Amino acid sequence: MSERVYVSAVVTAGDGCADALERELRRVVPLVRAEAGCVRYDLHRADYGHVFFFYEIWESETALAAHGTAPHMAALRRATAELVTGPAVITTWRGVEVV
Repeated sequence: MSERVYVSAVVTAGDGCADALERELRRVVPLVRAEAGCVRYDLHRADYGHVFFFYEIWESETALAAHGTAPHMAALRRATAELVTGPAVITTWRGVEVV
């Protein structure tokens, strides 16, 4: 059985682009949640308004890899290219068993 993969992704909007970026990010959430192997995919916006955070849980590395190549993710990257300050900061995590 594959171990779950946890992901954090931070996306920063360019000046004056936060609301437009939020609209684009919101559009992809239901599509990602419908992907095979997606356990959780939540979008958050910082109180100061221009930084967004995704919290994700995937059933496996395979599911996460498929997510990265999904057509709607490629479309999202194209749609947000001019709205962000640079690439998302993505970190993958493993659960730590505490007994």
